Amino acid sequence: MQAGKGERLMIKNLWQNRRSVILSWLLSYLSILLLPILISVFVYQESSKALEGEIHRANEALLSQVRENIDNQLDSITRLNSEITWHTKVQDLMFTDKLGKNDYQFSLYQIVQELRKFKTPYAQITNYYVYYSPGDVVLSPEVMRSSKEMYDEFHKDSAFSYEAWMAMLHNQYSGFIPLTYRDERGSTRQSIAYVTHLSSKEKEKPEGTVVIYIDSDKLLHAVQNVQLFNGGEVLLLDQENRALLSSKGETYKEQDSETYFIHSKFPGLTYVTTVPSNLVWQKAIKVRNFTIFSIFLSIFGGGLLTYFFLRRNYNPISRIVQTFRDKSDVSIDTGHNEFQFIQHMISNTLTEKEQVNVRLMQQNYLLRSNFMTRLLKGRLENQISLEDSLTAYRMQFDNEYFAVLLFYVEANDVFFDTINGSETDKLKLLQFIVTNVVEEIINTKHTGYMTEMDDMLACIINFNSKGRDEDLSELRQIASQAQQFLKNKYKIDLTVSISSVHTSIAGITSAYKESVDAMEYKLILGDKEILSFDEIRKETLADITDGYYYPLQLEQHLINFMKIGDYDKAKEALDDIIERNLKNNPISVSLARCLMFDLVSTMVKALHEIGDVLNVSHVMSLERIEKLTECESIQDMHVQLTRMLKEVCDITLDKRKSNQLQSRQNELDELSQSMIDYIREQYHNVNLNITMIGDRFQMRPTYLSRLFKEQTGEGLLDYINKVRIEKAKELIMNQKLTMHEISTLVGFSESNTFIRTFKKHEGVTPGKFKEISVHLS
Repeated sequence: MQAGKGERLMIKNLWQNRRSVILSWLLSYLSILLLPILISVFVYQESSKALEGEIHRANEALLSQVRENIDNQLDSITRLNSEITWHTKVQDLMFTDKLGKNDYQFSLYQIVQELRKFKTPYAQITNYYVYYSPGDVVLSPEVMRSSKEMYDEFHKDSAFSYEAWMAMLHNQYSGFIPLTYRDERGSTRQSIAYVTHLSSKEKEKPEGTVVIYIDSDKLLHAVQNVQLFNGGEVLLLDQENRALLSSKGETYKEQDSETYFIHSKFPGLTYVTTVPSNLVWQKAIKVRNFTIFSIFLSIFGGGLLTYFFLRRNYNPISRIVQTFRDKSDVSIDTGHNEFQFIQHMISNTLTEKEQVNVRLMQQNYLLRSNFMTRLLKGRLENQISLEDSLTAYRMQFDNEYFAVLLFYVEANDVFFDTINGSETDKLKLLQFIVTNVVEEIINTKHTGYMTEMDDMLACIINFNSKGRDEDLSELRQIASQAQQFLKNKYKIDLTVSISSVHTSIAGITSAYKESVDAMEYKLILGDKEILSFDEIRKETLADITDGYYYPLQLEQHLINFMKIGDYDKAKEALDDIIERNLKNNPISVSLARCLMFDLVSTMVKALHEIGDVLNVSHVMSLERIEKLTECESIQDMHVQLTRMLKEVCDITLDKRKSNQLQSRQNELDELSQSMIDYIREQYHNVNLNITMIGDRFQMRPTYLSRLFKEQTGEGLLDYINKVRIEKAKELIMNQKLTMHEISTLVGFSESNTFIRTFKKHEGVTPGKFKEISVHLS
């Protein structure tokens, strides 16, 4: 029964897919059976053609194998070329004018370090280097050299002069070319090189050249198989029929031979094999004679063997194909057989695995940051144990004492002005510096891990000591040391909040919440740069006396929410006040009524502060006051207050929207003019900068600078320098003061800074400007 079922399955597959391998096998076996009959009729007439076709196919198959092997090697060259050509640092060097700038040598050094990383994944490549034309320098994985030094060490040969090598580097042609080079022993060897020229649209000559070459001997292994089989010669020709590779190491010559060729997947390259005609027909005669003899032996067993092997060979393939079908939704295309389907599925599986590995490596940092974020916020997944997660992200906690530090960057304009690059790159660099400095300070005694949290940087600390008080003292020392170092070294101002010490990993979430709560006091305790949760809690508890808790700061927050019409936040603040006074710490009914009227008074203050006196009598009508006094429970009071709060927020929101545009613009215009007047009054002050102006107008420097640029279209620092240069020009026209005196009078502490700034604005140095002024006068 099982045998009959297998036969029916074979016949079904045969009809459903006429390209099936079973059909190919069946036709092959039938051909073997019919071959003796056909040979008996056409033995002498058709044998030569049949044998010739077999020889041709064999040579073409071998040539295809050579193409596949060599193309794979050449493909690794083109992949490496793409990685080098499109590398951000190479692109930055080629298409930005770095020659002669301060970071030029460092850029070359970085590219050499990046090139070195390709040695391991591309071990089959013999050598590669990048030629930078403006600097006449060659960058290789080992070192950077001048073009002359590179030629003398790797390409010096009597048949390949330095001028020819330089012409190759400056030529606009890109592609595969033959190239001689010298190996480690100084011997001259042949290679195939891939040359790519990098040039911008504005320039005809290339800015640089990428050269990658592989030794010819490494490519001849596949060629030797063909040569051993047919005794012929295999060549790789370019589009001009020049031999890039030859199995006999000689120049290709036309001769009496059978020639086979196949095009490479790379444009312009052709694989050619030439077999002497006498060798072709000598083998054909031997094969034909052997075929006549063997036909009589094969005809007897061919029929039985056809059925036996057809069934035996197809069953394993059928099971493999069925397994792939069950595990995926992919089916066999009508134009493919089972072998091609299996190859396609295996190739897809390997490709997907490689892509997953690459993504995991690239996103490892993001995954770790995401894990730390979830750990801090208490949102860990239960499917994966905490120990496995820590091991996966290479995090190790050796002790049970934990705390969390939060770092908020207050101002960074001074730091940003000292470096070049985009705003995103500058911000990444700032975070990188803060992260490394903090982790280095912490890891000297304890263990710390940093991650980005919203607009701040969070650090989880695992203490090595066992004393809570000692750990709290260590926290403040760490925060102070990091704060002072970043301030003095990099001009980065930080506000740091410190949690209390907790005794388990589960306490990390509580520690984070404490540090966030402490950071919120930055708005109140702005003069304190290090905010400790324990200290703030002690101060808060010390301030609580008999009665209800409703300090001026909390009242001001509620007024601010009502003034901007933010009902959600105002209601949240109102609920928090009632929760704290009436639920967590119950008070008497009389005190509760006092608190309610105090909250009503706050709403009246909010309406008066926005200048809407007319709506006070509407919202705070006698009827509403009577309803509030008649409430028999705190819950009823809460409901009435919430309704009144909603009306106040609606009124303030409407009024704020109507006046916002006009008042905002008037304020900004007045502020901009005040800053302009202040700069023109204080331009001679050496200490005049963004920070000083921010202190003068009691605003954050970064915010003030952004407002000034939005209003005037000009940067605040640029305008300060502009005013100073204008005053300096007036003093230079006087022609009685020295440059040092002038620079001091216009607010520059150093003459060099004055000269550099003057040249940036006027295009000439102050001395040159003075000469021009004398000449014109």
